[in-house]
Amino acid sequence: MGSESPDFGPIFYLSNDMHALEIVSLSKAYLSGFLKKVQALQEISLTIEEDEIFGFLGPNGAGKTTTLKIVTGLLKPTYGDVKILGAPLSQVNIRKQIGFLPEHPSYYNHLTGFEILDFAGGLCCIPGFERKKRIERLFDRVRLKEVRNVRVSEYSKGMIQRLGIAQALINNPELVILDEPLSGLDPIGRKELKDIIISLKDEGKTVFFSTHILADVEMICNRVGILHKGRLLKVGKLNDFLSDTKRNVIITFEFTGRVKPTLIQNVNPTAEGYLNVTIEKEKQNTIVKSLQNEGASIISIVPETITLEDFFVAEIKKDEN
Repeated sequence: MGSESPDFGPIFYLSNDMHALEIVSLSKAYLSGFLKKVQALQEISLTIEEDEIFGFLGPNGAGKTTTLKIVTGLLKPTYGDVKILGAPLSQVNIRKQIGFLPEHPSYYNHLTGFEILDFAGGLCCIPGFERKKRIERLFDRVRLKEVRNVRVSEYSKGMIQRLGIAQALINNPELVILDEPLSGLDPIGRKELKDIIISLKDEGKTVFFSTHILADVEMICNRVGILHKGRLLKVGKLNDFLSDTKRNVIITFEFTGRVKPTLIQNVNPTAEGYLNVTIEKEKQNTIVKSLQNEGASIISIVPETITLEDFFVAEIKKDEN
């Protein structure tokens, strides 16, 4: 749990064995043009444990933002339930344990960064003296101290995102929800925000964030969920996904003779002047023996690396077929 005590009075939990976030059969339908029904979410069920970083993945239009808006109480579902720390979302007091960064944070341009956080802290009923201390600590944390008195109209995209992180943390929430926090940032900005997300977990907070930047997810997430066309395709530990995926092996060899016709289409030259072939692991012994019979010298046999991007694309394509 966080190092500071809550500011909003008692929170009444429903269970001692609670989850940070529980989503049950969540669905959302819209009416769009000529009363056409659009199903944005279809029976999503998801449980997020305390003290974990959960990556909510999906292409644009998959329903990620819709889900986050429902979880934060900004949008009502067609049906389904949401619980925060064991309490129903309808219990208004529990929402004070949520910190939220929207996909496109927008602030009053005539206000300074300090004034934005002071305003947010006031909405959270944080007393003035305590609010000022928190704001100064947050500016240090998100590296905006030098521009805290500069109007946000002069902030860069990365600075706006970091200010948004600070705003999401002003109430010292237990559950931090971030909608595409890494989008549009340069490599340095992404590194800084990833470090902040990891530090939140170290403090005992739960982070639930959506993204389509998959390379960053592999570095910081405990578990991930893949959403496509409003349906949850996969949920689980990232390592389990990648280790369970059928892998190929890459055989690198040196060969001066004639390559068998069955291998020609798979053989590629390497930068070192060798050749390699990518094959299913089950065929490894057969191919190695065949190459050796033809006079090849085996240089290496290396398992093909499966990335989250590979797995993600495969799951999306599988769902579309």
